[in-house]
Amino acid sequence: MRRPTSVVTDQDVALLRSVGRERSVVAASRRVGISRDRAVYRLHRLARAFGGPIVASARGGRAHGGTQLTELGDRIVRGGFDSVELLDAHPLAPVSASNRLRGIYRRAPFPEVVVGRALHLRVAFAAEDGEPVSLLLDPEAVLVARERFASSARNVLAGSVVSVRPAGPDGRTVVVRVGSVRLRASVTPEPVRQLGLRPGAKVVLYVKATALRRVGPRSRGPTRGSPRS
Repeated sequence: MRRPTSVVTDQDVALLRSVGRERSVVAASRRVGISRDRAVYRLHRLARAFGGPIVASARGGRAHGGTQLTELGDRIVRGGFDSVELLDAHPLAPVSASNRLRGIYRRAPFPEVVVGRALHLRVAFAAEDGEPVSLLLDPEAVLVARERFASSARNVLAGSVVSVRPAGPDGRTVVVRVGSVRLRASVTPEPVRQLGLRPGAKVVLYVKATALRRVGPRSRGPTRGSPRS
């Protein structure tokens, strides 16, 4: 029986490409705008999913140590998001519908999707101006912070925590209200404690434009909505 398509986010591929260039997890995480701990978590997650190491670290020697892609990591980078399912992989978490959004595409002054009344999300895909579109945002591609900082993320969204729920033994789902829309972020327990993430806490979400993927068939008319609860 064919295995389900594995979920590898654009951020995963960007992180691996950065490791290949920088030969350092710390430098690579800075380049893609995430913490070192989150980068390590994602690399371990990929290794578990694909049944082997994605990166390898070395100390000393002529190359003065560093981190580089394994053959498997290089295959993921060269294959890209659309061909990852061709690898002999164990399925990662299935595509979540918790951050499925519907809105209207606007071309100018830059590509964005307007969700509900006031949520404007920068995107990296093209569509017809005024066309209804559906988006999917992987909760693991959402970075949660307590204040603003310099980032390459096109979407910086202020909101407040609605709830923090267990998501397996090593994760938490943080539900954040941004205007009239609820978004979910996957966070490990340590950042939940360090950031004091609890209902009512003010937070800032960072979402790269490439993390918002268009999904589903094209709609026939305008729709207004928010993620499913």
